[in-house]
Amino acid sequence: MYQYKTIVSNNDVDFRFELKVTAIFRLFQDAALLATQESGTDSISLSKRNIDWVITRMDVEILRLPKCNEEITIITYPGRDLLMVYPRHFIIKDSNDKIIIRSSSIWALMDATSRKVITDRNIIDKLPPESSPDELPLPQKIEMPIDKTFIEQRKIHYSDMDFNRHMNNVRYVELLIDVHDFEFYKKYRPSFISLNYIKEIKEKETVSIYSSGINPEFIGVTNDDIPSFIGKVTFVEQ
Repeated sequence: MYQYKTIVSNNDVDFRFELKVTAIFRLFQDAALLATQESGTDSISLSKRNIDWVITRMDVEILRLPKCNEEITIITYPGRDLLMVYPRHFIIKDSNDKIIIRSSSIWALMDATSRKVITDRNIIDKLPPESSPDELPLPQKIEMPIDKTFIEQRKIHYSDMDFNRHMNNVRYVELLIDVHDFEFYKKYRPSFISLNYIKEIKEKETVSIYSSGINPEFIGVTNDDIPSFIGKVTFVEQ
């Protein structure tokens, strides 16, 4: 298992001086990159071979949000490969070795030119699978309810893009979080987030954002009425 310690930066906290929910996903992205560099299967190395890592599903359980300047340990490891997808798990612990956040995710490899999933199992060296009794089960498919409320439209700009030339994974989470305002988050915080990434979104495209339900709440993002992303969020009182 790959792990390292870091300090929660003041740039990554909210008005409660707690780690922003969106910052969790950036930490996971960084951890996955660092963990795969030695094997040459990190996103930067693979991009030179015209290959992209794409995330398809992710679940995140938030037991507690660490405070500004708090030391945390981030742990990540690959699960057992499943056909054409690659599971990866994440765990965040506090200085007392107590789990405060855990996550499971499913990734695929995509040809950067054709934008098609790569089915060749030998395209990268296999990562030895690991497991932990503390890991979160793998994420499942989310169905967006038929009855939903339109929230808003957003045009995707250059700053939303990553080096894969599509909207960054974390930006989807920001769209989800921004469905509610400051007054809402004074009372509630997410305790469990499930994400399904369905279709990539590119620069200059306009997406529509929908909401359904209360707790859990479903958030859907569509492009030309075609689903691009579905999130499911359970909230707890602060």
